[in-house]
Amino acid sequence: MPNGDLNAFTGKHAVQDFMNPGKLAYLPLVELPEHLNPMASDGVRIMAKLMTFTPLHNVKAIPAFNMMAAAAQRGELAGVETIIENSSGNTVTALAVSARQFGIEQTKAIVPSEASWQKIQMLQFFGITPIVNQEPADPDEADERSGIYKAKEMGSQEGWMNPGQYTNPDNPEAHYQWIGRQIWEQTSQAITVLCGSLGTTGTMIGNSRYLKEANEAIQVVGVKRAPDNYVPGPRTELLLRLIGFDWPPHLDSQQVATTKDSYRSSMELSRNGIYVGPSSGLSLVGLVAYLDQQQQAGTLDQLRNENGEVVCVFMCPDTPLPYFEEYFRYLAAEDFPEIVNQELLENLPSDQPQ
Repeated sequence: MPNGDLNAFTGKHAVQDFMNPGKLAYLPLVELPEHLNPMASDGVRIMAKLMTFTPLHNVKAIPAFNMMAAAAQRGELAGVETIIENSSGNTVTALAVSARQFGIEQTKAIVPSEASWQKIQMLQFFGITPIVNQEPADPDEADERSGIYKAKEMGSQEGWMNPGQYTNPDNPEAHYQWIGRQIWEQTSQAITVLCGSLGTTGTMIGNSRYLKEANEAIQVVGVKRAPDNYVPGPRTELLLRLIGFDWPPHLDSQQVATTKDSYRSSMELSRNGIYVGPSSGLSLVGLVAYLDQQQQAGTLDQLRNENGEVVCVFMCPDTPLPYFEEYFRYLAAEDFPEIVNQELLENLPSDQPQ
């Protein structure tokens, strides 16, 4: 039984209630200070929607719970003993934890062969069985070699279920049901621009639907990662072709961000109290690029609300914690403070210069 005022969950179904987005306090929305907002002098306000405050500290806790809860409500979990999903990160982790709230103990993940060892260990930590797959060079969900295809086939076995995050309408519905409303109310109905990364696209579809129903003038910006630029979560234009959702109609603009810009933006946000990961940095980079385009085109004023402000919200999917070593891989040494008396350290990594 949840106690909303005290943020306490007790009783037989306490953890399930804790996982339920509809029984949680609103996730924080935090406005960036002027030194993190390059458009502040133009009457632009930028706010971070911190999906990092879900029970699993990432955005996937929202759709994962809804996919399990909705399936349970429809009676689709009867006899299911194993969940299988094509994912090497937050989605399958959130599905595994959510599934246990409905009595399903086994979860298996089809992961690409290039998945990091850290990700493999994270899956094992959460009791998930990794199934390594050699993905085809040219991704196609209809290709029998693809992880999406294999997860769907394995999920058709008796006692198995593939939630199918790339096509399951319960994914975007979770954001429509819970998060879009939060953003609308937290901005006092003043939001004019929503921005977020494009991964499975459920976040942007669901929130776009809710917000545009509330005010069709709200502009929705989706951010892809540039080709051959790694950012965990968001997809390139090529990889977005694997998504089953019809996501483009829900966007008014598409932007692109690079690896370095995304990681550097994330680190700057984290150093200033907005503790978010690379995909959050990517969202902010894309938002600023969009606003700059509007300013250069002389159309920034068209984004203002009745108070004369441009009120922007960018989605922050997760924290930097799973990716710490990657910041040192993709950013320059000059981006980090030097270590004083490094020669005294006794546990330097083997690849670290003495």
